[in-house]
Amino acid sequence: MGRDIKRSRLLVLTLVVITFTLITIDYRTGRATSGPRGWLHSAVGAVEDGVTTVVRPIGRTASSLLHPNRYQNRADQLEQENAELRRQLADRDEITRLAEDLSDLRLLADRGQYTIIPARVIAVGDVSGTDWTVTINAGSDDGVTVDKVVLNSAGLVGTVESVTSNTATVRLACDPRSRIGARLEGTQLLGAVSGGSGPNTLTFTLYDASYRIQEGERLVTFGSLDYVAGVPIGEVTRVTEVGGLSRTAEVKPYASVGTLDLVGVVVGGPPADPGDRVLPPRTPPADGQPAPPAGTPEQGTAAAPPTAGAG
Repeated sequence: MGRDIKRSRLLVLTLVVITFTLITIDYRTGRATSGPRGWLHSAVGAVEDGVTTVVRPIGRTASSLLHPNRYQNRADQLEQENAELRRQLADRDEITRLAEDLSDLRLLADRGQYTIIPARVIAVGDVSGTDWTVTINAGSDDGVTVDKVVLNSAGLVGTVESVTSNTATVRLACDPRSRIGARLEGTQLLGAVSGGSGPNTLTFTLYDASYRIQEGERLVTFGSLDYVAGVPIGEVTRVTEVGGLSRTAEVKPYASVGTLDLVGVVVGGPPADPGDRVLPPRTPPADGQPAPPAGTPEQGTAAAPPTAGAG
């Protein structure tokens, strides 16, 4: 035990002597970073850097364990900022889309010289196949009344069935109970369209049985006391009956029920029948040949009945 104490004292004394010796040498030479002390500092510094490299990650891990909420709060903040940016981008895209839809709706209204009240679909009614209605965010306070034609940028959507001060219920053209006066493009041949076998099919009934309907013929609304004329309805896809006192055909509507959003309620008609000018331009066939002409009456040109409209 006594020997260990003596050895410890000797070691301490030796280190003290070395320290004072190095201080004396640095003072006399004026070089604290060279010579024996500089060499010793370099050696000790290398060891210190190595220890720091090993210990630093451990310190960070310990810090994260001691302060777990610091990093979680930062992650939550970044997630909120990302969500806000995504919402702003979505809002910007929505505004751009609505602006484009409104512009297209205005163009169609201008071609027909219709006065419209823009509105958006805010609810879908019972679409069980026997009742097809939607609710729009415009009502009597905006000038909407019952039986007015509703359209979008593609064409006929339906007619107003009921109105409140701020909303209106629109019966879609594809509803089986809907019946709207129609006219074949390029003729004065009249009939009516009603709901067909689904949301993407209408049934057209032609009043004059002497006319042979052809696929590809197009329909517009026929003007009456309630309905404005010239609103595009759709295109004949199949003739379903050729006998009896009338002919019927399936029609694909221009307006898609599944994508209804922005619509316009026609509250004012044109000073004169717009004819067929509101219809979209025909797309030429793929082979470059002109589109086939409309059907030809079997017994001359049929005269228009005196009135037609909603049944």
